[in-house]
Amino acid sequence: MNNNALIIKNLFYSYDNEKDVVNDVSLSIKRGSYVSVIGHNGSGKSTFAKLIAGLLEAQSGEIYIFDQRLNEQNLANIRMDLGIVFQNPDNQFIGSTVRDDIAFGLENRQVPSAKMDEIIERFAGEVGMSEFLDKEPTNLSGGQKQRVAIAGVLALNPKMIILDEATAMLDPRGKREIGEIVKGMKRDNPDLTVISITHDIEETLASDEIIVFSEGQIILQGRPEEVYQHAETLHSISLDLPFIYRLKEALAKQGLEVKSHDLDGLAGELWQ
Repeated sequence: MNNNALIIKNLFYSYDNEKDVVNDVSLSIKRGSYVSVIGHNGSGKSTFAKLIAGLLEAQSGEIYIFDQRLNEQNLANIRMDLGIVFQNPDNQFIGSTVRDDIAFGLENRQVPSAKMDEIIERFAGEVGMSEFLDKEPTNLSGGQKQRVAIAGVLALNPKMIILDEATAMLDPRGKREIGEIVKGMKRDNPDLTVISITHDIEETLASDEIIVFSEGQIILQGRPEEVYQHAETLHSISLDLPFIYRLKEALAKQGLEVKSHDLDGLAGELWQ
């Protein structure tokens, strides 16, 4: 067993057999890491997510997930290890109540009823939705719906979670809520691999690694502080630096050098 959750070799995909939306992509992602995949609209990042989730079939190349090659024969086994949260939570709701919705995946895996209630209560609690278990999903806010979608995924105990633009439809408060849940997921289960597909660079601050897509190819890859050093490249594909880094740049122009990578640390340095 190697230390990689995901290995991709020379991956290609085209919707029209003319333009490659994913163009000769190769990478590896370590087990237990939190990786942000970022890029402008049409960069290929969401197609990439669908390929590794087995929702699209690659035209050429190889995908290995936890040492298993992704193909028609292995797809069912691999999906037992994967959880996916999509952009629009309404597309994921099956049950008439929050409880029923979290239970849906458990029923498909034939979890005994005696254990099911305990699992539902546990993961609803982890995402702060215990008091909404008997509510209809249609009456929830966008952030609350995504909390339920994440609870349904966590209840299945996956080894890897793919967040495919999971905060794109949320307001700033909803984005912060989901961000805190992701941090909590990693604290509770350090072996969990999280791949977050996003176009919001603010969401990448807490990740272990950032992969930047443009025109179907990887143009930057590394730790956040390494990627943020390439401001001109990010600007060239309509991405900006996170606010904290833009603030540090502005302060540096005024002769104030700060070293912190977070707002609390920055506030402390400025106070000093």
